[in-house]
Amino acid sequence: MDEQSRFRTALSALLASAENQNRKLTKEEIQTFFRDMDLNEEQRPLVYEYLASKKIQAEGAEPLQTEAKEESYTAEEQEFLKQYQKDMRLAVKQPEEHLEELVSRASEGHEKSKRLLTEHCMDLVLPAAKAYIRQGLPLQDLVQEGNLGLMIGVDTLGLKDEEISWKEYLESEICRAIRGALDMQAGSDHTGEQIAEKLNRLADSITELTEEMGRQVTPEELSLYLDMPIDELEDLLRIAGEQIEMADGK
Repeated sequence: MDEQSRFRTALSALLASAENQNRKLTKEEIQTFFRDMDLNEEQRPLVYEYLASKKIQAEGAEPLQTEAKEESYTAEEQEFLKQYQKDMRLAVKQPEEHLEELVSRASEGHEKSKRLLTEHCMDLVLPAAKAYIRQGLPLQDLVQEGNLGLMIGVDTLGLKDEEISWKEYLESEICRAIRGALDMQAGSDHTGEQIAEKLNRLADSITELTEEMGRQVTPEELSLYLDMPIDELEDLLRIAGEQIEMADGK
């Protein structure tokens, strides 16, 4: 298990422990859950922010510096955050005494119950999204992916392992969706960099060969010079979107 997964697992276990202690934890109890991890400066306040979002009292913990953290968001993210939090205040929360029955019906595929549970659990998304800020996607995209993960989690509740609670399952699906989007973005960025490097190499090679041979070069000559399949070469020329005059090779 990687460090990020261990961090999320410890958070889930911490939440379960708080549920059994009247939603109160001491600072020492919190530290116990992370004793095998070297939390960095970004992760440590996230733990207390996460607990606060769950209305869990962390006794002995320093108060969150929320105003300073807000400044780390872009203007667009701050505007989104303000509107999203406003929307969350309008979300319909279900009475605690009805939740287990609602979860059971949602697990059986009852559509209305799934909609009600999804709305009830939307406040799980923002804390999870904040935990992945500055890793490749803006806050609004992280929240969007988290909401998709929440819907998938509610839709697949009947498939969860019995040993984890329904809340833990939904939180894990929210984080899974966010991590998947981040991984895809990282892959896209890497692919884009590779294509840019090949295009630069192609342009340089055309210039070098044209000057050396005193005439237009053929695709076949470029393919041989670059040790690149002709199909890949032609794809790069199309991506470049430039009309490069080349001999037809005949």
